Amino acid sequence: MLALRFYDRRDIKLEEIPKPNPKKGEVLIKVTDAGISQTQINEFVEGPFIINKTPHPLTHKATPLIPCQEYGGIIEEVGEGVDQSLIGEQVAVAPLLSCGECEYCKMGKENLCEKVGYLGLLGADGGFCEYSVVSVENIIPISQKELLTFIEPILVGLHAAKTIESFLNLQNKKVLILGAGAVGISVAAVFRDYFGANVFINDILEARLKRAQKGGFLTVTKEELAKEYDLVIDAAGMDTLVDKPAIVEGVSYLKKSAPLLNIGTYFHPVSYIPSTLLLGEHPLLASLMYTKRDLMLLPEVLKKLSVDFSSFITSIDLEHIIEDGYYKAEVDKESFTRIVVRP
Repeated sequence: MLALRFYDRRDIKLEEIPKPNPKKGEVLIKVTDAGISQTQINEFVEGPFIINKTPHPLTHKATPLIPCQEYGGIIEEVGEGVDQSLIGEQVAVAPLLSCGECEYCKMGKENLCEKVGYLGLLGADGGFCEYSVVSVENIIPISQKELLTFIEPILVGLHAAKTIESFLNLQNKKVLILGAGAVGISVAAVFRDYFGANVFINDILEARLKRAQKGGFLTVTKEELAKEYDLVIDAAGMDTLVDKPAIVEGVSYLKKSAPLLNIGTYFHPVSYIPSTLLLGEHPLLASLMYTKRDLMLLPEVLKKLSVDFSSFITSIDLEHIIEDGYYKAEVDKESFTRIVVRP
């Protein structure tokens, strides 16, 4: 089968490799949709930051690794002990891997597992390929094809909302999301449609902001921003296009005592003056990935979402993933919100 494999910084190759076979407790997925995330672009351009080059403690796998943690498709084959009726089912992949034995797993914080792994990013192959084998525990039946590459960022948004709930009742609160990429859009949908927040999105890229607005979201330009929000979420993370990262700029738009929530990833130091938090008594919070408890709530959340996610998708084929996917995503973020590879 054809697969993209990550070897090192700026070293990715499309290669023919053997088609995998599902073992006990596993399913074989014919991949139909695989999203290119900003995290994968960061790994390619300046990494590896997360992708492991030495054997992973849980899976024992190292590079080369098939990237992509946001994907799904159709189950074509099942391994021993797996219900045969799953064959033909359309599923999204839930990429989190955990040991189930450490203190964090026992606390229900699998995202903080001592041996945490993530399909397509840390310790296991992902979705930039024609076929993918995963545990039956890592699949989520999904009827809407356009949701397949958004399930992972929706889970990220769900976990973020549950994280903030202990500090803030989100109902009718004014929330600003910095970043209108796939993560920002997904988080905005969860906070608005399920938790009842009044959500506004800002992005430095005008075209992305317009797509968010066309997709039904309230948007604000930088000139319209003011110190009036009950919560600011950094969904942008590391971006070489800006001098002032969202996690720094976000404090400027908070009401006094309102929290700043970081879900974007940074792999370089950022200049930060702690007194900007201190003088407004702003809690600085972080939210990482998702947990099994979030997975249990996901079906209920999906029923509430009113976003047409297909309007944010730009499709390419696997054969052109390097030129039309990785290279394009590195230099031209303006022209797309979500690039989806369709093998």
